[in-house]
Amino acid sequence: MVTTLKTQIVAQDVKGAKATLAKLRPKVNSARDLTSDPIWRAGEVVPFVGPNLSAVRTLAGATDSVVVDAIDPLVGLLDTVSPDSIKPVNGAINLKPVIAATPKVDAAAAAFAKATKQVESIDTSSTIGPVTKATKQMAEMLTKVDSQVVQVKNALHVLPGAMGADRPRNYLIVFENSGELLPNGGTTGSMALLQLDNGKINLVKQSSASGRDFPAFSDYVVPIPEDVKKLYPYGLGRQVQDLTITPRFSLTYEVAKTMWKTAKGDDIDGVIAMDTVTLGNLLKATGPINVLPGLQINSENAVRILLIDIYTMYPDPATVDKINQTISVGAFSKILGGGANPKALLATLLKSGEEGRVKMWTGNKAEQDLIKQTPFYSEPPVSTADTDKFGVYFMDQTPSKMDYFLKAKVDVSQAVCSDKHRYVFTRVALNSTAPANAAEILPPYVMGNGVLVAQGYVQIGTSVYAPKGYKVLGTAIDAKPSAAPMIGTDGEYTVAQGVQQMGPGQTMTLDVLFDAGETKTKKLNATVTPMVNPIVTTYGTLDCAAIGK
Repeated sequence: MVTTLKTQIVAQDVKGAKATLAKLRPKVNSARDLTSDPIWRAGEVVPFVGPNLSAVRTLAGATDSVVVDAIDPLVGLLDTVSPDSIKPVNGAINLKPVIAATPKVDAAAAAFAKATKQVESIDTSSTIGPVTKATKQMAEMLTKVDSQVVQVKNALHVLPGAMGADRPRNYLIVFENSGELLPNGGTTGSMALLQLDNGKINLVKQSSASGRDFPAFSDYVVPIPEDVKKLYPYGLGRQVQDLTITPRFSLTYEVAKTMWKTAKGDDIDGVIAMDTVTLGNLLKATGPINVLPGLQINSENAVRILLIDIYTMYPDPATVDKINQTISVGAFSKILGGGANPKALLATLLKSGEEGRVKMWTGNKAEQDLIKQTPFYSEPPVSTADTDKFGVYFMDQTPSKMDYFLKAKVDVSQAVCSDKHRYVFTRVALNSTAPANAAEILPPYVMGNGVLVAQGYVQIGTSVYAPKGYKVLGTAIDAKPSAAPMIGTDGEYTVAQGVQQMGPGQTMTLDVLFDAGETKTKKLNATVTPMVNPIVTTYGTLDCAAIGK
């Protein structure tokens, strides 16, 4: 019943949660009373029986404490703190319910923490199977929920400040073009400056990333590590279009903050970036937007129109910039005016965050510590004791808008071979689904520059980030070994790079072989630059004979 109640709370099912709680209260009260009377306590000193009675008493008391001191108050908050209750109305979010809820959530978090310690202290070395199983089950549930409640507690403490309760906050929203890939998303298309002042939200400024609205810089606007300069020699720290050319969103934040201050004069407290796919999905929550007479954008047509059709319909780049800004501002205007479905909006943002399409960074440490626990945190993946994590990042080198047609398959396989070394092999296959007559039906603005590009080709620079301690043994393009493989570092990461160039209908592979040294087999995981099309990621076993090991 506690598990059911948790599900109902997460789903904002107020009626269901209250009904379940009403049934649960008398049960936990009865269990606590039955296991805390003198006869029960006396039985705890009986050999063999005692440890079981003691464990059951502790479980009953912990459950009662969780229900009375934690779950009951949290259910009571469902009426006042929910996506519906804190959605913007006339451009402002009411922070009072959040502030009022904070003490109750603090108390609930303390109750969960206390109960978790109580259950973890139970000695199950002498208990019978059912008691041992129940103890383990409750300990696992409490540990998970305790962590989640702590996150909610932390969020409530920092949210008012982030919304400008103590002083106005400026957030730069960066809209990325998914048709022109960069390692952490896509090229910057347009930007909007939002100011939050005690819950009131204002759109202060807008700018496209084109040279018509935003300058390029002749030198790096912030210090860039030398090894990173070698990996990304063009654009990083000098062109606003390339804000997400690095997979480190912390660096993106520093660059964006400095560039905007220099070009527009405003101090920035945080940066939020989202790609075209996210913007299109937001329209599920906001409804369609009328952009120009006869042009309506909705969740079904947004990505295709914004990445391909817009260029054939409006050849003038200035008109394209205007449309992109109109769409992004139109979506935000509906959200800020309360015209968006809050649950659909939240679900869309969370899903996009999990796919790497929405990223956030703030200069406030407490707020950034919270973001680090969410899907919106974006840095190269950190390996753990049992999992080696890789990053596979794409950068359009054409440049064109043809990445709308790209599909990707990433396979990571491993084996410990006869020399006792563990070898990891990554294969990145990129396929262009561009129409054969792309050059005839798409404008030069989409195709890019150069002879091959004019024929519908797209050129992608792929970077494969491996964990610390990995050594690159070699790379190959379409199974042809590279005579001089491009190998570098980004801080603690070993990085192998290769260039893949595909015409319409073609597939090209980049292979990288790593030596992980004399280490045991681990789980493998790869984070990949999000594309318009879904990415297929697989993990397998490497054939040592195939690599001569």
